[in-house]
This record gives sequence, C-alpha cells and structure tokens, in this order.
Amino acid sequence: MRRMVLTAIAAAIALPAVSAERGDFSNLARSRYVHCAFYKNYETDPVNGDPIMIEGRSNSLMHFQGIDAAHETAHAIYTRMAGQRDVLVRHTAKAIHFIDNVAGMYLLTTVHSCLDYDEKRGLCVTYGASLARLFDPAVIRDPDAVYEKIKASAEPGFCDHSFIGIQEASKSR
Repeated sequence: MRRMVLTAIAAAIALPAVSAERGDFSNLARSRYVHCAFYKNYETDPVNGDPIMIEGRSNSLMHFQGIDAAHETAHAIYTRMAGQRDVLVRHTAKAIHFIDNVAGMYLLTTVHSCLDYDEKRGLCVTYGASLARLFDPAVIRDPDAVYEKIKASAEPGFCDHSFIGIQEASKSR
C-alpha cells in the first residue's frame, strides 16, 4: 500500500502544481511539525516503469518545527547536519520556502504542490517538495524566482505535517 502511494506521489511531482484551492499552504504554515523526505533519483517500478520513491530509501530527511510564517522563522533538523538550526520561512503565493544559510551556501526546501488532498477534511495531507543547495543570495529576496531557475536540478521529495498539527491548524481558522 505505502509503495503504491509513493508511486502516485512520484508521478504527481512530475506534473504541474494542482489547482489553487489544493495549493493552499496555510495549514502547513500553521502546523507544529513538518516532515520531508528527499531523493537523489527516482527508482523505477518494475511492474509499469513509473518513477517511484520507496519509503526508507530517501537520501535525506528534514524536520521543521516551531514554524512562524508571520515572523518568517522555523527550526530545522536535517539528517546531513548535526543539531537544530534556525531557518527563514518565506510563504509566497506559489510555495512555502524554508531557507537555511550555511556559511554562504543555502539549503532551499520548497513545498510547491499538493499531492494528496483529503476531500473529507478539505485539506492537503501530502505536499510535493524539493531540496536544493545553492550559492545565490537572491534566494532571500525572491525565493520563487530562484526556485524556478534551479528546480530541474533540485532533489524531488514530499512533505507532510503531523496529524496533531492538522487538527490544531484546522481549529485556528
């Protein structure tokens, strides 16, 4: 079952972002915890040849907490670095960007689309995302423009938020 979901996610990441109501990132911005998994490359489904992401085989994981979109701050834990880091949050009309300045190199985590929309609750539960490493300080001023330039070379992935966060975010509307 989980493999099938990840196949659908991989296929959806290759498609353009979904309609505006399903591309609303407000619940994600209000969530207490956001978990992301990123992959260097897709694997190939031996049955149908579709690109797939297999749970447990991601190249890196990100965990964001204490997200405060109004003050543009969050805390991040990244499997490729030790300790918690403070990151910048930019919530634009197109995406939510988490930006970590690591001595002039920027880690740009962009949450850009809804992959799994729960019709019953009326909210997105799994988001398309990407992770890029770059040296362009313009990412601070205009993360959407920088993302457009580098998205083809960024690592694909997906994010979800804690169910606690979903309940809290939906109550605070």
